[in-house]
Amino acid sequence: MLEPSAAARKHFEHPRHVGALDPAAPDVAAALVGEPASGAILQLHLRVDAAGLITAARFKAYGCAWTVACGSLLAEWLEGRTLAEAARFRHHLLVETLDAPPEKLHCAVLAETALNAALRAYSMKPTPPAAIQSDHS
Repeated sequence: MLEPSAAARKHFEHPRHVGALDPAAPDVAAALVGEPASGAILQLHLRVDAAGLITAARFKAYGCAWTVACGSLLAEWLEGRTLAEAARFRHHLLVETLDAPPEKLHCAVLAETALNAALRAYSMKPTPPAAIQSDHS
């Protein structure tokens, strides 16, 4: 049995930013990704303001403790970051911070995949009203 690191245990036992945002809202990006081979599923919601700042991140996870820990750490890391910073995120940060063993690498990759899907979904949304108003101020 794998013994999780202190950071991984903290995020598994007391995950942060669990929940969902309204995916129909113009300022919310949503993604649901899964990995059938491992049974892991991760949902990620991001609220983005008119300046491109992620003001809220929420996740739900189905899978092992490492999937939950990766979702929690990712959501925690995302809040307060810009879309450009989020686009440069790589799963290695999760692996290193949580000290994930090689056999749990897929959990961190799943989190990165969810982020990329949410960023794509946001880029395809119509321009939120707040962004239009700020352009004319």
